Amino acid sequence: MGYLKSSPIWAERFIMKINDNSELYTNCVFLGGTCANSTWRKDLISKLNENVPYFDPQVPDWTPEDAEREDACKPVAGINVFVITGDALGTYSGFEICEEAHRAPEKLVFATVGELPENQKKGIAKIKKALAAMGCRVCETLDEIAEIVNAAY
Repeated sequence: MGYLKSSPIWAERFIMKINDNSELYTNCVFLGGTCANSTWRKDLISKLNENVPYFDPQVPDWTPEDAEREDACKPVAGINVFVITGDALGTYSGFEICEEAHRAPEKLVFATVGELPENQKKGIAKIKKALAAMGCRVCETLDEIAEIVNAAY
């Protein structure tokens, strides 16, 4: 992923998310996965180098425009991070993970954080195994994700 360091984004410093500037989506880090009451994004962002541009799709009031921005970002992002936590309320992230794993497995980084409900553990274990077999990176902690992302930028 060293090519990311040669992108125009590398030359600038980012201290905030880039959701409202589609010109900066290319080679950014997309932060997908559990929203709800989860704080994993804030926790991960605090571990990222200041120069890492990221797209955080979690907003207080989801709109169709937010969905359009998210859909525009994922295909051109340099890394697509997906984290599932026990706070997950729906299954849409599962679709997104599947879509991105098939589109560009080398760009997908997946992890589960915290305690998952018992009824999800077996399925998540299968997902992790399948993603790893496809060439996606499967992590166990936010620190591992931060290490991958920081090394790429």
